[in-house]
Amino acid sequence: MKKASLIALPLLALALPVVAAEDSYPKISGELSLELENDWTFRSDDNAAELNDLYPTLTLGTTVEFTPELSLNMEATLDPVEDATDDRAFEDLGAYLNIITINYDTDTFGVYAGKFTPNFGLAWDAAPGIFGADLNEDLELAEMIGLGGHINFNVGGMHTVSASTFFADTTFLSDSLGKSRGPLDEDDGGPANTESLSSFALALDGEFEAAEGFRYHLGFTSLAEGDDGDENQYGYVAAVEYEIGLTEEVTLTPIAEYAFLDNAGGIDDADTRYITAGVALGYGNWTVSTAYQNRRADDGTNTVTDYVADFTVGYAFDFGLEMSAAYRRAEEDNIDSQGLGILAAYTIEF
Repeated sequence: MKKASLIALPLLALALPVVAAEDSYPKISGELSLELENDWTFRSDDNAAELNDLYPTLTLGTTVEFTPELSLNMEATLDPVEDATDDRAFEDLGAYLNIITINYDTDTFGVYAGKFTPNFGLAWDAAPGIFGADLNEDLELAEMIGLGGHINFNVGGMHTVSASTFFADTTFLSDSLGKSRGPLDEDDGGPANTESLSSFALALDGEFEAAEGFRYHLGFTSLAEGDDGDENQYGYVAAVEYEIGLTEEVTLTPIAEYAFLDNAGGIDDADTRYITAGVALGYGNWTVSTAYQNRRADDGTNTVTDYVADFTVGYAFDFGLEMSAAYRRAEEDNIDSQGLGILAAYTIEF
């Protein structure tokens, strides 16, 4: 969202027996997401930031079910592993494995272990628009190693309590094939980079029968300080999303999220606050959306406030191709910029 699994997973799919009966095991399923995006910053206070970036993102997600409850889950990604510093096209691409877990799931509970993304935050995954997650993606706790689980319960709707304990991946899987992003080492520092199960996340997710289409997310994290920190980083997040059917063809989906990081980066007295608000209007195959993100970082001495505003128009063709175009206006590190983005996306399920 990747290494040799980009080749190995399709071979694994061929190696497993193919059976017609849905209750026969083992069986394999998944999807391949193909994206091609072009981001053009046409105006910026920093002339060096005025550039064009054309790049693909390929994500292969695969599930191997051994029984109805026991499964192996993997996700591999190919995308740029470095930020663009000049005009580029299909450059700096690296492939890496960002998820590999063994899962045991029933209707009421589930447990897992491996490399995963702990459950914290909603907007980094669900905010609308091409640029709807440019700032709140900071909250994604990607590529952690550990274990976790969840319990489902029904009280006026389905709700899930989840918990996990983990540390940042410092194995060879933290590197990438193609353009190397370099393996992460413990002495690189950073929250949760401890090579011990000293960090954890707790979350409550759910929906209500009385409000179909509504969902909420509450989360808390404690990330142990790395070699470059002096305090645990504590994270708090609350988010809601509500898909409202206005007519048979028209839907309105607002989303809002507030997140706060205390001792941000593992630094005492530093904190960062994130606010995300967005709304998507769907009509038939068309979607029009706008999103606003605001990040305020205070290191105890200086305060910097950034924002990104996005306006996106998209169309989903009946054969599966989705095309979107967006306008982006932002202020980051006191630098104003404007840009345009075009995205083509196609998903193949198997």
